[in-house]
Amino acid sequence: MKFLLTLTLLTTPLLLCASPAEERVDKRISFLEKAQELFEARANFAANRLDSFFATERADDEFGRSRIRIRSQYLLRERAASDLNNQYRINLKLPHLEDKFKYEYYKDKEREKKHRPQQEEILSAQEREILKHNRLKENWLFNTDIGVGVAIPPRLTTRARVRRNFEAGRFIHRFVEQLTYVTDQSGLVEETFLDSDTIIAPDLLFRFVNYKRWKVLEKELFTNHGPTLLHRVTENDAFNYSATLQNVYEDGTMFLNNYRLAVNYRRNLYDQWIYLDVIPGIDFPKIWSFRRTPFLTFQLEVLFGGS
Repeated sequence: MKFLLTLTLLTTPLLLCASPAEERVDKRISFLEKAQELFEARANFAANRLDSFFATERADDEFGRSRIRIRSQYLLRERAASDLNNQYRINLKLPHLEDKFKYEYYKDKEREKKHRPQQEEILSAQEREILKHNRLKENWLFNTDIGVGVAIPPRLTTRARVRRNFEAGRFIHRFVEQLTYVTDQSGLVEETFLDSDTIIAPDLLFRFVNYKRWKVLEKELFTNHGPTLLHRVTENDAFNYSATLQNVYEDGTMFLNNYRLAVNYRRNLYDQWIYLDVIPGIDFPKIWSFRRTPFLTFQLEVLFGGS
């Protein structure tokens, strides 16, 4: 009895001090959390900087640009006639439609201060500006554009896209679903993109490309997969190195259609609105029994609108 009384007297103060709703201890390592946030910011910055230079649709969409693009391509290929292709494209930002997809920037300023103070102290002014205008993390983005192809009669193209970014370890996965309607035999075209980015250096980005195109009316399925390196050499020069496999699905059979090795050199000719691309490469098409088929493309691009 004395033992029970003594035990009760000893344990009562401990029970009174204990909290029934004691919070779980945060076992996260703050240094690693900060390193992850900093890596994420720099990886996004590298991708944004390179995609903006190459004037990709992702850059236009995520930065909310409305822009007019005029692109002229001249293709030289072994065993084929030369080809000149002119494209005129208008990218439109539709904020009211974006609201329906619940796309928004970070509005919680306290959350921004909690997650970003350390990394923004280290980033340059240019990087901070990009982060300020590019907070796409958890929500969907909707965008549309229209284009005109020079032909008789003219070919009108309208597109609608939804996109979202996902993070997994060192990679940022960028998903896009796109529907296109063309006023020619192509009709309705469905496309899916999944690019996986990881940073190697501030001006060097590794990207693994996965792409699928389905021409609904023509019942043709095409896929393209492979690694690319995006390399910014100077403020006015950049390279895109790629090695891809192209597959085609026809008559119930999927087969390898082409291997491609290519280098895209892009030069800013004037004030970030006139660009020249020189794209040498080698195809190994199935139609030629996978024999090497070199090609060379010259492209002149003029951009009007959001920078």
